[in-house]
Amino acid sequence: MPDSETDLIQKYLAPLAAPAGLGLADDAACLMPSPGMELVLTADAIVEGTHFLSGDPPADIAAKAIAVNLSDLTAKGAAPLGYLVALVLPQVPKEEWFAGFAKGLSARAHGKILGGDVAVGGNAVSISVTAIGEVPHGRMVRRSGARVGDRLFVTGPIGTKAAGLRVLADPAWTAAAGESDLDELAAEYRAPAIPFNDIYARIIRDNASAAMDVSDGLLIDLERLCAASGTGARIEADAVPLHKTVRSLIERGYFSREEAFTGGDDYVCLFAVPPQKADALAAAGGIARCHPIGEILPQAGGVVIADAAGSPMAFAGRHGYDHFSGESEE
Repeated sequence: MPDSETDLIQKYLAPLAAPAGLGLADDAACLMPSPGMELVLTADAIVEGTHFLSGDPPADIAAKAIAVNLSDLTAKGAAPLGYLVALVLPQVPKEEWFAGFAKGLSARAHGKILGGDVAVGGNAVSISVTAIGEVPHGRMVRRSGARVGDRLFVTGPIGTKAAGLRVLADPAWTAAAGESDLDELAAEYRAPAIPFNDIYARIIRDNASAAMDVSDGLLIDLERLCAASGTGARIEADAVPLHKTVRSLIERGYFSREEAFTGGDDYVCLFAVPPQKADALAAAGGIARCHPIGEILPQAGGVVIADAAGSPMAFAGRHGYDHFSGESEE
């Protein structure tokens, strides 16, 4: 007989709680931002069969649920204060599954669980996370602030998770591709990390005119940033950072830049920087690199990704993932 819901929560999740979570023993958390700070809130859900594969390790599922929300906070320039986690399972979980899920939360949430819910019902595992962060008063970075002449940056490689999903979903392709590091790509897809989120949040807060995370694909998310800002943009495809194995797959014809730029699940930040700050940021070293990839242009120019010859790349109608259709959006 498995432990009760309350027993499992107190055994595995209560040790992960922030002080404001009140030991996960009450009906709600009680949270106050630091003096001079504002709260930033975001919510994302991940669902079995759409955002992760059936049979994925529960630790990886939990890690991904936190990562997809933390990337949103980072893109706003915010530091995480805590997470509310609602877990829906098709059946009562085995204790081993619940323990693995808690391990994944611990690895990504760092003692900042505030509460949530556990329910049984439906046909698939789903996790909804509300992430709460804080940012100095008036300093949250919106999508809508980009201006013509701003430079575009990303905080990490594009296309890694799309390639990782291909590894997991297509054994014949994986065998044919024959790369030695494909397991690393699969691990990146299953349990994405948001490295140096505190440093990147500060960089974005101090430098960016507009920002968002890349979750549905670089192209479609750039289009969303430009639509909010009333601008266009141009990206130089060769400037977009790629994982070394993804680059090798592209060079050998097993993967394409189109797949990399529209596949989604990147969870890096895309942001625009005024020209007077851009050169110093592009030249900065350190462990948290920011990669210049293009420029904000007038709206009439649209959004273009240019190849090595300077010609706009054709994307066969694919711009990124659309959650309503379950397909890439044109």
